[in-house]
Amino acid sequence: MRRLILIFTVLTISWSVSSQQLILNSQYMLNQYEINPAVAGSSDGLPLAFTFRKLWAGLDGSPSIQTLTGHMEVAEHMGVGMRLFNVITGPLRRSGFEATYAYHLPLGAGDQKLAFGLSGLMYQYALDVQNLNLEDPSDPALLEAENMFVPDVNFGMYFYGPDYYVGLAVPQLLSMKIDLKTDKILEQRQVRHYFLHGGYNYRINEQFSIEPSTLLKFIEAGIFQADINVRGTYMDMVSLGLSYRTSDAVGIQLGYQKDGLRFGYAFDLTLSDIRTQSAGSHEIMLIYTLGNFLRKSGSDSE
Repeated sequence: MRRLILIFTVLTISWSVSSQQLILNSQYMLNQYEINPAVAGSSDGLPLAFTFRKLWAGLDGSPSIQTLTGHMEVAEHMGVGMRLFNVITGPLRRSGFEATYAYHLPLGAGDQKLAFGLSGLMYQYALDVQNLNLEDPSDPALLEAENMFVPDVNFGMYFYGPDYYVGLAVPQLLSMKIDLKTDKILEQRQVRHYFLHGGYNYRINEQFSIEPSTLLKFIEAGIFQADINVRGTYMDMVSLGLSYRTSDAVGIQLGYQKDGLRFGYAFDLTLSDIRTQSAGSHEIMLIYTLGNFLRKSGSDSE
């Protein structure tokens, strides 16, 4: 047995959250750029979005995620975007920056578009040795751990119209190997994920609309997971949503928007065995949409 006692999160959360390396926010349908680079430039104005997510509250060392994104149209048919992210799981931290370019090709009369997006990422994996419970504090396997800077590329396609969208995103195209020089304890190769997402906003009348959406996740490690969501909105202001993530969680989402400001809260109730130790997952999202200072008018909104 190794002289190292890694805390629960390193072994069971950080490297294998439902066997997925990428942890997504629950309210991604409100900010689809987070999961698909081709969305960059598809909205009117410049939506700036901040999200904080805490998974499995009450469990020491459980993951927390902070993201800041923004994207806009910079020229006809062209969009750019940026994303800052920080994921902390116990003593492990993954933080970095993503920059995106997207091209939007009008189809037919122009109310439908097909977009292609490509992102370049640079992020750092870091291990905080001081936050480990070591049986032998002098164990060189962890004391000599190194931080690692990792480049990567994300690709996306996005077909959208005034009230609907379908997208495909493939993050972690380079499948980089992570090695923190811990005698293979924290060694892993990043694998490609495939996100297929879509939704339709159906207006029932002048006051009510309903938007069903779904996200299918395929991971090259042989994992499949599906999100099924439905969100109802009253007077384009107050919204209530429900979601189900297969073999993982059920959730409720509350939202309010007015004058370019949108607030969202999501609570996920875990269905896996970890539910006996967790009080569920919480997420807060704030989006403020600025005017596009480069273009007099934006393209079709999401």
